[in-house]
Amino acid sequence: MAAYRARPASDPSLVPVLDPLVPAVIHTVRHWSTGDVPVAVIHDEQLALTAERVLQLKATLGPRLADVRFVDSRSDARVQIADFVAGVARRIASDRLNGRGEPRLTTLLASFTDADSVWDGPVG
Repeated sequence: MAAYRARPASDPSLVPVLDPLVPAVIHTVRHWSTGDVPVAVIHDEQLALTAERVLQLKATLGPRLADVRFVDSRSDARVQIADFVAGVARRIASDRLNGRGEPRLTTLLASFTDADSVWDGPVG
C-alpha cells in the first residue's frame, strides 16, 4: 500500500486517481470542440497541470486541443467568472446531496451537467 501511495511522488507523469482536473479538461475539450474547430483552454496557474501533463493532454486530444494557457486568476475575468460559477454549482450540488436542495436551483444545475455525470439530477 505504501508503495502505491508513493508512486505519484516518484513519477510526476501519473495523474492521481481522485484528481478530477485532467479528466475534466479532457471532457471539456471533447464537449466544446466540434468538427474541425479546436479549442484553447485558459486555466489559472495550477500545480496539477504540469508541462508533462499538458503534453499528455495534447497527445490524448490531438488536434481538438489548440492550446493550454495559464493566467493569473486574480487578474483574468474569464477565470474569475468560471470560479464563481463553479462555486455556486458546488454549493447547489452540496445542498441537494445533503437534503437541503432548492428544487428550482437543482433543476437549473442539472441542465448544465453532463448526461454521463454521476450527478443524480433534480430530485426533491
